[in-house]
Amino acid sequence: MEYHVAGSVEEALETFQRHAGPRRSAMYVAGGTDLAVQIAEHLVRPQGLIDLARVPALGGIERGGALRIGAACTVAALAGAQGLPRCLVQGARAIGSPQIRALATIGGNICNASPCGDTLAPLVALGARFELVSSTGEREVEAERFFTGPKLTVRDSGEILRQITVPEEFLAGSSAFRMIGKRNGQAISQVNLAVWLRLSESSGRIEEIRVAAGSVAPVPLRLEATEGLLRGQAAEQELLDQAQAAAAREVRPITDVRTTETYRRRVISALFREALEEALDQARAGNGGPR
Repeated sequence: MEYHVAGSVEEALETFQRHAGPRRSAMYVAGGTDLAVQIAEHLVRPQGLIDLARVPALGGIERGGALRIGAACTVAALAGAQGLPRCLVQGARAIGSPQIRALATIGGNICNASPCGDTLAPLVALGARFELVSSTGEREVEAERFFTGPKLTVRDSGEILRQITVPEEFLAGSSAFRMIGKRNGQAISQVNLAVWLRLSESSGRIEEIRVAAGSVAPVPLRLEATEGLLRGQAAEQELLDQAQAAAAREVRPITDVRTTETYRRRVISALFREALEEALDQARAGNGGPR
């Protein structure tokens, strides 16, 4: 297997093109925490790996209006960052162990496209957009349109995820993330969920809200019916009870090796209530930050 360390996006794209063809194949890699397992288990057999971890244009976190995160930014950097949406920081902190977070990248978590990925629901809830680049041009895809099935996305094999953008409007609200696994740490999520909301300054009502859940459908799922029930309403206990029940009805879980459909449906209700109340508490306190 050939291994190439790219110094720029352009170099990575050119290297990929050299491997293109019916009898040759290449894959991009950054942290490799998912890809290394897939290669070891012979699930994928690339003839070449193109390392993106040292490409300057793919690193860093920038906040100037919108939030921009390079795809090769490590999960550890996100988990320790100040001033980011709370749900994204909490999702990053839920991934693996400190050693895994030090290697894993947000771009890898996205492109691996596991329905239980812990940054996916936060990014969908935050209305994130993914910037893709290839030898033929660039395009931008909304997070909730990016995923098409378990381990499947709209990204073509030769495209590089260059940047994740969270629009400025979603940085002003409050958010929270919850997950549950078989143990307290280093566990793959059986269910996860993110809530983002903004309260009206004049009425205190829920002016806008987005809810996304993971591992309850083939892709990270927007709970739009639940959002519609809460949008424009005062956050009274009776309404929150109704929304909690609606969230359980709206998900589409399955039974698999990690847990059952019944368990997921019950748990999503509790996680939704916890995340919603945390986000509401933040908003009422005027603190939408990650801490």
